[in-house]
Amino acid sequence: MDHATPQPDRGCRPARGGMPPLVVFRVGTRRYGLPAGLAVRECMPVPELLPLAVEMPHISGCFRLGAAMVGVLDMGVLLGVRAQAVRAPADLLHRALLLCNLPGGGGVGLVVDAAEDVIRPDGGMRAVVDGRLEAAEGAGRELELADGNIAFMLRMTDIVNDGERVRLDSLVARTRRREALWAGDEDAAPDAR
Repeated sequence: MDHATPQPDRGCRPARGGMPPLVVFRVGTRRYGLPAGLAVRECMPVPELLPLAVEMPHISGCFRLGAAMVGVLDMGVLLGVRAQAVRAPADLLHRALLLCNLPGGGGVGLVVDAAEDVIRPDGGMRAVVDGRLEAAEGAGRELELADGNIAFMLRMTDIVNDGERVRLDSLVARTRRREALWAGDEDAAPDAR
């Protein structure tokens, strides 16, 4: 199975007129939400990361998932909580990785401080928009959680735009070619000069 391409939906469709289930995670002191199954397909401990060919402040590294290499972004840097991506294995030990689908195929890993819950917002869930309560519909909204906390809802396109995706794919491909050269597998790295 190719884990880098979106997997078939396994029952995570929203109820009629409702929202899809949400993965609620924490970065710093704030909570955020992404659609489960649609964007987030798995939550897992951060695996051993390979360094990329070029170090970027918001990229922690990449890892092998089957035949694919998956780039890993640090949500703390993207959301302004940290200046540099967490890369040291000891620092990644107690963080979670959200394995996410990208629009158009492929995947990316997001390092978060903690994955807290998967919720299924019902008709009673309300969002705060411009200081007023209204029905929760999607990204850019603050969703009031059952415990009274607020989760800011995100979209994958807000996290990884087309330019970022091209840059990340290029860095992962360069890292794969570099690995092949070091392993002496010249057939796997024909244009890595």
